[in-house]
Amino acid sequence: MGPIPALRAGLIALVGLAASACAGAPVFLPADERTQTSYGAVLSASYANRVRDLDRSAELYGEALSFDPGSAHVTERAFLSALTAGDFRLADTAAAEAVAIEGASQLSYRYVDAARLAGARMRRGGEAETGADAFSALIASIIADWEVAKGGRQARQTLATRMADEPMDVSGYRLVHRALILEAGGLFDEAEATYRAADAALNLRDFTAILLGEFLERRGRQDDAALVYQAQLTRSAPRADPELAAALERVEAGARAPRLPNEQAAAARALYAPAAFLVMQAPPEYAALYLRMIQRIEPGFARAGMALAELFEQLELEREALAAYDRLEGSVYGYNAGVSAAWLRFRMGEDEAALSAIARLERGAPYDAELARADMLRFSGRCEDALPIYLNVIDLSEAGDLPADWRHQFYAGICTETVHGFSAAEPYYVRALELAPEEPMVLNHLGYSWIVGGERVDEGVSLTEQAVALAPQNGSILDSYGWGLFKLDRRDEAVRWLERAAAQSPANATIQWHLGDAYAAVGRELEASFQWRRALELDPDPDEEALLQRRLDLGLAAGPEDVS
Repeated sequence: MGPIPALRAGLIALVGLAASACAGAPVFLPADERTQTSYGAVLSASYANRVRDLDRSAELYGEALSFDPGSAHVTERAFLSALTAGDFRLADTAAAEAVAIEGASQLSYRYVDAARLAGARMRRGGEAETGADAFSALIASIIADWEVAKGGRQARQTLATRMADEPMDVSGYRLVHRALILEAGGLFDEAEATYRAADAALNLRDFTAILLGEFLERRGRQDDAALVYQAQLTRSAPRADPELAAALERVEAGARAPRLPNEQAAAARALYAPAAFLVMQAPPEYAALYLRMIQRIEPGFARAGMALAELFEQLELEREALAAYDRLEGSVYGYNAGVSAAWLRFRMGEDEAALSAIARLERGAPYDAELARADMLRFSGRCEDALPIYLNVIDLSEAGDLPADWRHQFYAGICTETVHGFSAAEPYYVRALELAPEEPMVLNHLGYSWIVGGERVDEGVSLTEQAVALAPQNGSILDSYGWGLFKLDRRDEAVRWLERAAAQSPANATIQWHLGDAYAAVGRELEASFQWRRALELDPDPDEEALLQRRLDLGLAAGPEDVS
């Protein structure tokens, strides 16, 4: 298969059909009419989909399909709804019926292929398929090859020989498939070259490093595998892929190499590469359908499960995301999934449930989970409870037990400032800046604090100027720099920067207030009054509201100058 542009061209059919799974406006029917006809069931299913009840939508489309099994319209929607919800029983039934109807979607055919590879007894119905696009043809060829590979050693060797005779496309998403086939067929030199090409070419370095390293382990080259794992962990620091970390631990412990994946597991990994293209390039609902199809082939493929959970969260399908995270418990991604699920519950307003979940995770991997709990407490306004956690992690970092991280220092500073004031927090901000001298958030916060403090304004302006260079579209940072210029009596410059800040962050009351003060200082009283009134409309806190009203009554002389 060709490079990324060729794959992108093949998305059109997939996109159009997946969108139909979510089509339809809310329709309310009397209870006794909702599911007694195909039409009533479809309307109810459409409404369930619209209110994001995927399981109920799939169930209702299944009822509609039982009323009208020959309808292409109902069959496609039943299939897409079931696949999105992960109801593979219904998806199998609907897809089998879909491919028996003229004009079935290419996704239906690919799903039937996937289910057959997984052992389902389904009629292929391929004679009705016409005009497969490049992307669908890629998926079909991968699944077909692994179906052939199930025929035994001779079949795998024949496949590998054929694959070796084909030119290797070093930019394509077929590389992972090619490498796995070559290894399965015993062509190990060619397989290694292809694994290395995939690792170099694809933007999936964690995944491809694992595939290459596992191959090297199976060939008895544990030292080479360890170098591959360590190199990628170093490249991706401080974020560490848990599967990579586990692989390095396995090699260092002298444990047995992982077995060559069977045909289903290998196919799932081969298909994950183009799936990752969808995750990066296509709307998330379409990528979710494809990841579900991979799960139909290999339910235990944890990397695909984690990607699916994250897509559901991106789609704001919170309950589906939580269910997907929960299914990863006990896998190599179980801890990461648990932290993500806890954060999702926290964002859903289930604070106590989130904190309880994090507390349970701390028993297994204390530091990351403990920091997550501190962050949740901080977001909840409980800095007095979060601060001891941050300080404990900083102590561990200084003792060499954990790597130093600017975020530990910065958030310790935030909570210290909340509880004890800026003077007590300042050393943490300075240390955070030493660890991350080009982090805009640190530059801006410390710089703005020095500006409003009035004693180190020049240094504060210098820091915020650096922050502007690093994040020129951030309204809060633009405001900090503009306000610093205002404090240095460089008021014409201040107006220009504060106008940019106000345009970037029109809903920020403090920025509108600052711009009003700058306008007043250069004699533009009418515009100043407009900005102060605008700030009042943006729901400032009661103290700010009283001060803004005084500005409107008395002008800039009403004081105070600083609004923080």
